[in-house]
Amino acid sequence: MKIDRTAEGRRIDRRVARTRASLQDALIELIPERGYAAITVEDICARANIGRSTFYAHYPDKEALRTATIEAHLHALTRPHDRSPDNAAQGRLFAFSLPMFEHAHAARALHAALLADSSDVMHNEVRERIRRSIREELSGREGHAAAIPTEFVVQFVAGAFVAVLSWWLSEGRDVSAGEVDRMFQDIAPKGLAPT
Repeated sequence: MKIDRTAEGRRIDRRVARTRASLQDALIELIPERGYAAITVEDICARANIGRSTFYAHYPDKEALRTATIEAHLHALTRPHDRSPDNAAQGRLFAFSLPMFEHAHAARALHAALLADSSDVMHNEVRERIRRSIREELSGREGHAAAIPTEFVVQFVAGAFVAVLSWWLSEGRDVSAGEVDRMFQDIAPKGLAPT
């Protein structure tokens, strides 16, 4: 599964972008095979066909590569441009959900591996990125129930989304990405409605 890096390529030298992309793609390919904890820098370099010195010229360690990979991987799925006028006109909250479900369907093995172990650091980083998207979306929205703290809503919706995503990847294979998103969208925003 390749990461969409169209915006990143315009900000840095193409050779640097190409090397970083190779390293990130190698990590993504290895996660479903071995799990993040078992992957070594040597494994990543071998898969990317890049030397260790080149790896360390771009990332100080495997954790820095992990963080950059998750950020690049999820950025396109959760960026603010998803708050389109169509979504606003439909009263659609949590615009990240459909792109995330579609991506999870396309990269089922990767997402299943990321969500398999809740103690895994990558699982936690994915959850934090989802929480950040929800916070950003709620910060621009007025009228959600003032009696409920925003951070409670963030935790509730993120937890629900990850639980639904995990269920869908493991058991709901007959449900399309669009259908699981419709069900999520039917339920999740109701918690913000004034009582």
